[in-house]
Amino acid sequence: MVNSNFTEFVSIPTGGYCLLTRAKRNGRWWMLKGLKEPYRQDSVYRLMLQKEFDIMSQLQHPMIVSVYSLEEVSGLGLCIVMEWIDGITLKEWLQQKEHTQEQHRHVADMMLDALAYVHSRQAQHRDLKPSNILITHNGQYLKLIDFGLSDTDSHAILKAPAGTEGYMAPDGPSDIYSLGCILRELRLGWWSRLVIRKCCAPSIQRYTDIKTIKRDLHRCWLWPRRILLFICFVALVTGLYQQNRVQTQQGLQTVSDSLEVLKKEYKTKMTVEQATTDSLRLQIKQVNEQREAEHALIQKRQDDIAAAKRKIDQQMTAYGIQQMFDTVTCQRNITIPFLRIADELIKNTEEQELKDYINEHYRRPWIKRMNELPFD
Repeated sequence: MVNSNFTEFVSIPTGGYCLLTRAKRNGRWWMLKGLKEPYRQDSVYRLMLQKEFDIMSQLQHPMIVSVYSLEEVSGLGLCIVMEWIDGITLKEWLQQKEHTQEQHRHVADMMLDALAYVHSRQAQHRDLKPSNILITHNGQYLKLIDFGLSDTDSHAILKAPAGTEGYMAPDGPSDIYSLGCILRELRLGWWSRLVIRKCCAPSIQRYTDIKTIKRDLHRCWLWPRRILLFICFVALVTGLYQQNRVQTQQGLQTVSDSLEVLKKEYKTKMTVEQATTDSLRLQIKQVNEQREAEHALIQKRQDDIAAAKRKIDQQMTAYGIQQMFDTVTCQRNITIPFLRIADELIKNTEEQELKDYINEHYRRPWIKRMNELPFD
């Protein structure tokens, strides 16, 4: 089905078998990539156009030109409909010679990201060169274009060698070799030459993935800064050391004097603490001796009370009170003299504990017995 919605066709000069045309549809500019008149009905070239569309339709990345459809366009035949990019090729961008090294490195970063994505999709561009890389006019974005010679592992057709002289490796198509050639033209700094040399080395020594290239490039870009910072740091430290050496020595002497003062204060403090400790030990010893003396007095008093109790028992035994207590069963007046003896002992005894003892062991039992006797 022929699509005739495109208007305002503008032909863009190009070599080879492809035809590039800018056209407008729905108020937007598009890029149409088709075949020149002699090749439009050739099945091989149509397959090549179909293969390019199949590969590009699987690549969705901000740094890769976007394709939208494969259509029959009136007057142009089978065409790939792509986004229109308002920019210039990397080759033209480099010829301007007005960009900083930071801008060059930014372009290299974007190119590495785009190519890493292509390889992650198991695809190869196979014609990487400055004219197939577009830079937008504001210099903020890069677009990888022209996948006409690209290939993937899943495609089994059109496997012919590809590339452009000056960017194609001697051993065959290699995106990493072509990338090294472009990086050399970007002039990324002296240290970057080490990475570029490995990109363009024989296949057995060449890088095998884009991520490693990007990592090594960033390390190369950082080393000069690190070395400069280190030199500045050493110079600063050396200058400060020379300038403040005398002050440092004076400071050390002040610290030494301070340490001596602290040492003397520590000795004095230790002497005071030792005297305090000795005083506390003496006080503790005196308290212990006092407690022992009090304990001895208490023990002596307890012994004296026990001896007095035994003496009272002996006296009562001598009076025969206990035997009378066990045998008497009659007259009440018999018990009264014994109560008087107990009262006399209580009266003549000063210790309350002895009075309680006599009262508990002798007087009360006799009163109880007397109260139990029948009245005459």
